[in-house]
Amino acid sequence: MLDLKHLETLREVARRGSFAAAAEAISLAPSAVSQQMANLEQEVGAVLFERSQRGNRLSEAGRALAARAEAILAAVADAEAELGAISDRRSGSLRFGSFTSATAHFAAGAVELLERRYPGIEVSFADGEPYESARLLKGRALDLAVVFSLSSWPVGRDYEGVTVCPEAELEMVPLLEDPYLLILARDHPLASLPRLELEALAGETVLGGPPWRPDLATACQAAGVDVHFDASFRATGFEAFQAFVAAGRGLTLMPRLALGWLRTDVVARPLRGAPVRRVSGAILRDSYTIPATRAMLEILGEVVDGLPSYPY
Repeated sequence: MLDLKHLETLREVARRGSFAAAAEAISLAPSAVSQQMANLEQEVGAVLFERSQRGNRLSEAGRALAARAEAILAAVADAEAELGAISDRRSGSLRFGSFTSATAHFAAGAVELLERRYPGIEVSFADGEPYESARLLKGRALDLAVVFSLSSWPVGRDYEGVTVCPEAELEMVPLLEDPYLLILARDHPLASLPRLELEALAGETVLGGPPWRPDLATACQAAGVDVHFDASFRATGFEAFQAFVAAGRGLTLMPRLALGWLRTDVVARPLRGAPVRRVSGAILRDSYTIPATRAMLEILGEVVDGLPSYPY
């Protein structure tokens, strides 16, 4: 009989590439990981690792078992979730994720509403970028996440361009569309216009990168607009780019949901043809959907429908 704990450890070794990295991920000592893998080899009667001074690499048998482990552990997680839901349909837990601007705008309110309606449901929450939530969904560490995607940027792609979870593995429930707005210094000549066309970007420098730049670059190319994209400025938040915009280094884009962080020395203007984020609730396709997940999807729809209209 295969030990599920050993399979979980094997899965982490396969994902992380080494005993040490797996040990750090699951809070075990490297020696404990090594011992578990030795025990697993005894259980299956096969050599799972090619051991050398350079480290431990999965053998052909190890790779085959690691692939099976993913499916086995996913099936066990689904069975546990389904049995837990059957035993008590008004309690249980929900592991929920969202990205920061959606959390601030409506997802946190949805959590409060769920807890009021179903006080027996225990909610845990993880804030992160869509690709981080997609990775957690794939690993069954989240049940549901609010994510966004763009035409040229799927949910499961990180900001280095690496796909951590193929979008085909996720089921997306549309919630709203979130257009990007052009951010200009308050004293920029274009700031006096209430609404702008892509042609207004001709000759301008645009700061920023993934995930919206590919869509904007495609739109500008189709419109015959020559824009200079400055990729030498990198940042993890909207605040840094706004500071450089205010200093006159260029323009940038921000999604409408993020306007709560808009500085007073810059302005936001609608830009016809700008990228649009598709905001959705995401669950892992072909996995069992617990009642708490279905309840939260309904509540997210209610909360989004009740959002106030925007001036942009």
